[in-house]
Amino acid sequence: MTSADLSHASLWQLAARGVGRHAWITMLEKAAAVVVVALLIAEAYAIYFPALPAEDVRVHAAAASKSGGTEMQAQREALAGAYVGVPDHYRSDVHLTRPDGTDLTMKNLHWEGEPFHFPLYAGVRYVTWRGMWGGMIDFLHDKAVARTGKGAHGRRLTGPLTTPETVEMTGTLKGAPVPASAPITDVLERLEFSHGHNMLVPTFLLRLGKLAPQLSLYGGVGAGLALPHVEVWPKGEGEDAKTNEYQAAGPAGQFVVGLEWQGAYGSLFLEYKFTLASLNTMLTGGKTPDWCNCDFVSDAVRHVYNWMTGATPRYGSLSTTLAGHQLVGGIGYRPGSITRSPR
Repeated sequence: MTSADLSHASLWQLAARGVGRHAWITMLEKAAAVVVVALLIAEAYAIYFPALPAEDVRVHAAAASKSGGTEMQAQREALAGAYVGVPDHYRSDVHLTRPDGTDLTMKNLHWEGEPFHFPLYAGVRYVTWRGMWGGMIDFLHDKAVARTGKGAHGRRLTGPLTTPETVEMTGTLKGAPVPASAPITDVLERLEFSHGHNMLVPTFLLRLGKLAPQLSLYGGVGAGLALPHVEVWPKGEGEDAKTNEYQAAGPAGQFVVGLEWQGAYGSLFLEYKFTLASLNTMLTGGKTPDWCNCDFVSDAVRHVYNWMTGATPRYGSLSTTLAGHQLVGGIGYRPGSITRSPR
């Protein structure tokens, strides 16, 4: 395994196998980016979300004391929030089938997240709580870009990532056996989910306890739908064969654990996520311009129609499973969530 491979392997894989200098630099860059984002959020929090007044802290503490310190307040609470973060994707196999005699598997592909390049890694959510139990609608805009020598949407790169990844292959390409290994670009000019490896995930939440009057620990698990923007361009087949559309691609899920700091009017949260999505995409062709990825409605209508009619995708299908770790930090407005003592 090369240092370039190591730099984009899972953090857990790196810990298990040992890392080189380039990998540690990459990890430190990611950590520094998270710290910068956290500081910016903390600054915004300090300006817009003042601490609970002392009497409100006493009210919270008294309520916890009466319940033995093990239950949360039973009043209804809400949070409308947004967040940014850093993903770390596992490698995965990609299976490609096409009506031209192609039925192949590309094994163990790397996926780049590019969280700080447009479109940014970000998410929005709406959470409701009743005491210690909660529910959340969470929408995450992640990215997953295969190493084809270019970044998302053809962005120019520098360094080792300008070389397309060579991967192991099995199966057939246009009726002929594939070589044991070859560059991705021998098959696909572009392979990415970069106007979103989007996930819409309803999530069940549980408050695990208060670490301080304003600081809560929570966890949760959810299941929903993967809504990626599929960009798959077969090699040398022109514009008509390029798929570039939003699709409902399969189930998605997440596990979360986080800390929420509650202010008088809002919250600051820091959260770890593990996400998993099974993508079964259709290669429909009909590429839209790079600068116009605003066809979500028409893509959805066309996709639902194809699903209801059982239409066979003109250029085949592509499937993979994307899993990864995410570290996110966010800020939210909590309307009516703090019960104030009488003045």
